[in-house]
Amino acid sequence: MRVVSGQKSKGVLLRGVEGMPIQVPREILKCQAILGPLPTLVWINLVALSQLGMPLQIDALAQQIGSDKREVSQALALLADRGWINDEGLEIQLVLPTSQEVAPTSEGVLDAEQAAYEWLIEYWSTRVAAPSPDEMRKLFFWMERKGMSHEVIAVAIEEMCVAVANPNFPYLEGILRNWHGVGIRTYNDLLENTHLTKVLAPIAAKKEPSPAQKRWKEVFPDEFD
Repeated sequence: MRVVSGQKSKGVLLRGVEGMPIQVPREILKCQAILGPLPTLVWINLVALSQLGMPLQIDALAQQIGSDKREVSQALALLADRGWINDEGLEIQLVLPTSQEVAPTSEGVLDAEQAAYEWLIEYWSTRVAAPSPDEMRKLFFWMERKGMSHEVIAVAIEEMCVAVANPNFPYLEGILRNWHGVGIRTYNDLLENTHLTKVLAPIAAKKEPSPAQKRWKEVFPDEFD
């Protein structure tokens, strides 16, 4: 390859592979930095499988791309959440979202939300079991649509593990529905409503009073007896 010095590189032209007509839509290339490398690779492989008329086998796909089944399942859930696939039970419909649907409002916010979601998936995997694609979609739903922080959902997972011998997602959603109904959205909301949770009661009991509370105690000590 010859590079001309002193000139700005315009890139290198590529020649396609003859006899291999699989086409990758340019939309996925524009959004790969947002989706991440593994979901992008999974989606491109889905395109290849669909164009070849082959079914998706998660185990085979995971082996083919050098990943594990859980990571591929997580990637599929993320693609469904972002509108790149529709899981219709017996088949998966590939979709090209509009630019409005895939464009992030803020890279920093997107990164923070993605990190929180991945942390929650890992937490569920550690405390319960590797989540199914449906369970991952539901965890994302409670974060994204219901506005409950990943810390709140993690506390609900702990609450479930303490309460039942066989933790399950319907039980978790029961806890989340109850908390959502009374306005719980953040970890501090739970600390202010310790009657709703057993696992945070010891933490809340040790919570340091705010400067205003300390001042109030100095002025009206009888109120804190």
